[in-house]
Amino acid sequence: MSKNIQPTVVLAGGGHTHALFLKKLQKSKMPPARFILVSASRYTPYSGMLPGVISGQYTAEQAHIDLESLANESKCTFIKATLSGVDAEANELILEKGDRLHYDLLSINTGSTQARVIDVKDCISIKPIQPFLSWLNHPLPEQIKQNSSFNLAIIGAGAAGVEVALALHQRFRSLDQLKIHIVTARGILAGHPLKVQKMVAKDIRQKQINVHNNFRVARVNDKTLISDQNESLPYDALILATPAAPSTWPSESQLATSPQGFIQVNPSLQSISHKNVFACGDIAEFTHSRLAKSGVYAVRQAPTLFQNIRFMLEGKTLEPYQPQSHSLSLLSCADGRAIASRGWFKARGRLIWLWKDWIDRRFMAQFPLPESGSMKFNGSDQN
Repeated sequence: MSKNIQPTVVLAGGGHTHALFLKKLQKSKMPPARFILVSASRYTPYSGMLPGVISGQYTAEQAHIDLESLANESKCTFIKATLSGVDAEANELILEKGDRLHYDLLSINTGSTQARVIDVKDCISIKPIQPFLSWLNHPLPEQIKQNSSFNLAIIGAGAAGVEVALALHQRFRSLDQLKIHIVTARGILAGHPLKVQKMVAKDIRQKQINVHNNFRVARVNDKTLISDQNESLPYDALILATPAAPSTWPSESQLATSPQGFIQVNPSLQSISHKNVFACGDIAEFTHSRLAKSGVYAVRQAPTLFQNIRFMLEGKTLEPYQPQSHSLSLLSCADGRAIASRGWFKARGRLIWLWKDWIDRRFMAQFPLPESGSMKFNGSDQN
């Protein structure tokens, strides 16, 4: 800890955990400290509502938190800058253009990107979401309309890939020329309960979305996906919805990382190599257990992070984060229905969607949102 009267606590990234941390900062006492939030964007998405934004059920503004306003309300300095590294030995955050920001305590909640199974220029990722939404509004609709047949391929059949496919089907349901393809090496929702897999597979069949199972993409040649078994699938547009992957900078820092590049933390969300650094959400990986990369866990980590930063400032012993044994999974079907799964409980229907909608709107009601119409997604920087 620094000998400064007020140590500097830097929150790097505007993920769910940090957003809730700032809300707690407004309501709970914390030892004197200077708080700084660093985020590459003023607006951060809430993952639970993004399928609804894609399908047209929500506006982009309804599904984004205004981090600058939230920081101001929390008496926290907001810095809009891209994080490019951490000099953990010097206690400095490295920002774009080489600028450096000192910290006494650092918490990292920058989220994840996606595993790049291929590297082609015309492939659009669903993370970060802003470029994807820009592409979704323009030029994709005109590209579909200008063709008698348009094949849109989605690589990845986890929850993200499935929800994106269903949402796109709903958004462009009036365009008969659009054919949606899901490409997967492991099958639909691998790792999810069998009953949920069957529910989703039935929904996909009814909506005539094509699923290409056991299709492991080996290469791309002239707008054609080619599998390791030499199968081929021509496409007109390609979306990447593969599993979570970290940015490259953590593994290039002095912080201890997993073989995949996620920041390794102990049960208290504390870096195993640097005790004044915390990590949470998708960027973190526990050394003692494996958690799915899910916003559900990021949300539940906020109270533990808040408590442990307070204890760190007070010189007290930290407490462990204890994830729930069965988390609630809510998957949008994009047509006014949703699928719920928790332990033995599995259900699908209109009431599940209303339940999900209520949960999502209640979560977002805690935060300041962008002004209506402020997120046009015209390809320019969204503040």
